[in-house]
Amino acid sequence: MTTPRVTSTASLGAAVRQARRDQGLSQAELARDAQVGRQWLVGLESGDKVSAPLDMVLRVLRELGLAVTLDPVAREPSDDRPIITATQILQRFGG
Repeated sequence: MTTPRVTSTASLGAAVRQARRDQGLSQAELARDAQVGRQWLVGLESGDKVSAPLDMVLRVLRELGLAVTLDPVAREPSDDRPIITATQILQRFGG
C-alpha cells in the first residue's frame, strides 16, 4: 500500500474511503466504531468536512489503523502575494 499525500479535504476523504473499503468495513460499521455519525462520515469521505473537528478525524483514522505524519513541503507562492526580485529589493534599500 502506498502512503497517500493528503493536501485537501478531498484527498483526506478519498484516503479514508479507500482504507475503509480495503478493510471491508461499511460506513455504518466504521462510524459506530469511531463514535461518529454515519452522515458525518459520509461528509468526511466526500471531502465536504472543511472544518471537521480534529478529534473526530483522529478517531476515524485510529479505527482504520492510520496515523498522521507531518512532512515539510515547499510552499507555492499564492497568486495574491507579490513576487519581489532581488533587484527590486536592492533598489528599494539602496544596494
